[in-house]
Amino acid sequence: MNPSPRDGTSGEATTSRRDTDRRSAARQEWAWGSEGDWAKVSRRITYPSRADVLALAVHLSRPVPGHVMEFGSWRGHSTRVIRDELWRSAIWDRSARHKRIYACDSFRGLPTVYDGLPEGNFATAVPTLHGVRIVEGYFEDSLDEKLAQEVGRVSLAHLDADLYDSTQVALDWLTPLLGDGSLLLFDEFAGAEPAEEEAFLLWMERTGIETRLLAIFGREPSGRAPTSDRRALFQVVAREELPSPRPLWPARVRRRLLASR
Repeated sequence: MNPSPRDGTSGEATTSRRDTDRRSAARQEWAWGSEGDWAKVSRRITYPSRADVLALAVHLSRPVPGHVMEFGSWRGHSTRVIRDELWRSAIWDRSARHKRIYACDSFRGLPTVYDGLPEGNFATAVPTLHGVRIVEGYFEDSLDEKLAQEVGRVSLAHLDADLYDSTQVALDWLTPLLGDGSLLLFDEFAGAEPAEEEAFLLWMERTGIETRLLAIFGREPSGRAPTSDRRALFQVVAREELPSPRPLWPARVRRRLLASR
């Protein structure tokens, strides 16, 4: 019995839906990973390092007015990367010379269990960070109106608070300090414990601030789960056209020399 045109159309529609579902599943895994994926590929792929991601975020934030905030600094490794990138930029870009860095952390470790890590994990002595304003204390105590008036405007916020409540407090405090083009970089946006993602989504619904995802970066698990995490970089949509960050002079000179060969 020959299939009718209607039967053929139905078959094509079914195939199309299957292809769409397959592509959606593949895109979901490419972008966000899947449960247990780290156990399968550990040490067999190369994710961009946190320093690489921070360097990109600092570069994109150069033409955006405001200062740099970090929420969750631990021993200051990421803070030093941000500081060194700003210092390097300031040699060639005058606008970067006025940016200050604020490192916010209790330095008492996790206030509760997170992603298989015990309470108190990450407790450390307050690091020595030259050229950085350290804001010590739990966010609900340290992020106050006095600090907001001192900061005034934020061009880049690096959120590495891990927990939902801590991320929510940081985002709520940041809200009036964000402006056109402000960047938000989350260190553990998605993974086995997507607390930062949940806090961010609810914050967007509550505030109505319009942002766009600029990039997702795969990374190793932040805790003990066998599932990879994701760093995510967002930008507040500007009301007018934003200037693009120009390459620093060393890169521009190098490109001109290579182009002449």
